[in-house]
Amino acid sequence: MFSIIALEDVFDYDVAIPQGLADSGVLPKEGSPMTNSERLGATLTALPSATSRNDFINNLRSRLLVAFAKVQKCDSIIYGDSTTRIAERTLSETAKGRGGTLPWLTSDGLSPQGIKISYPLRDLLRKELVEYAHLVSPPLMPCIISSDNAAANPVSSIDTTIDDLMGRYFKSVEQTYPSVVANVVRTSGRLLAPKASPSDQLCVICRLLIQDATEGLHGTGEQSKFDDAAGSTDGAIAVSRTMCYGCARSNMVS
Repeated sequence: MFSIIALEDVFDYDVAIPQGLADSGVLPKEGSPMTNSERLGATLTALPSATSRNDFINNLRSRLLVAFAKVQKCDSIIYGDSTTRIAERTLSETAKGRGGTLPWLTSDGLSPQGIKISYPLRDLLRKELVEYAHLVSPPLMPCIISSDNAAANPVSSIDTTIDDLMGRYFKSVEQTYPSVVANVVRTSGRLLAPKASPSDQLCVICRLLIQDATEGLHGTGEQSKFDDAAGSTDGAIAVSRTMCYGCARSNMVS
């Protein structure tokens, strides 16, 4: 038995998202009621780049999985990510400014949302899984998400996301230097997640911890850019403290 859920249904399963988007300044407060599809479209349109849109969709997908799992009273979420996929995420999330949250994004354990996350295929390369899926009977290829789009050369660099770049890089590396891919994952696996408590503040976008040492964009040269984007310094300070550094930086207007 399985369920298919549309991405826009996340607004029904996680009712805190619309208010969080408004509070963070990503989406203006709604003047009139919007359908879930309209709200998703308006949010994606408001984001400044392909990387921002892709990053936001990934965050929504994660929140949808967590919210749906809680509704179904599940104890854990099991991802089918390979070593290659986890290596891609390790470098892409670091590039986006979420290096401090890697233990929750790449390793087994309890997430800040209070549900256990597991990666049982983390020790297998993507090419190994594809080969096995071809050989087994019945074939399991329909269960594997193709990475052909990430490997293709983009029509324009404007449409290239950080995830696309990492996907193309590791698709090539795993063919000739698979040990490099494995080393990236082993290194990220040594990172320890900070101890979270119920009083800790979570980012309104990705729902990962806003670490006390960073407080979003504060203490970095990016704060002045966010102030300009938000229109006023006082408002920007309040807004940026509701988001982690990675989400605040990703969702700044261009």
